Amino acid sequence: MKKHLLLLSCILFFTSCTSVDNRLNIENVEEVSTFASNIENLLSELEFLKLEVLKLNSSKPPIQRILNEADAFWIRGNLDQTNLQLERALRISKNEGPIYLRLAHLRIEQGLNKEAKAFAAKGLLINNLSNWERLLLNVYFQHDNS
Repeated sequence: MKKHLLLLSCILFFTSCTSVDNRLNIENVEEVSTFASNIENLLSELEFLKLEVLKLNSSKPPIQRILNEADAFWIRGNLDQTNLQLERALRISKNEGPIYLRLAHLRIEQGLNKEAKAFAAKGLLINNLSNWERLLLNVYFQHDNS
């Protein structure tokens, strides 16, 4: 039985290797160039970066509610209330990337670039960040308009 399974898996492996299509797909190249230009926008346009940060939310309902309230204040331009809500969320949970992302961006808007970098550094210490959250936190960590 084991020999049959091994033989079957070898056959499947070799047939899958022979059916690989080595032609260049132009559509994929365009997707890559679009992705690259989006990354350049992230690095150069803070408003674009803010929109990406606002798309991220917590997995915990209480934190989601607080972040939604903070986002509403932020969109209306009330940075003080935004800050209060985000710091409240941070007191409840220190392991949420979206909180650190919002605080880092908010600090940049307030002209506090060293604090933005500190929040990004703390956020990067979180173990369960998505790759996208890690990339965005690195953008804030490397932001150089001090």
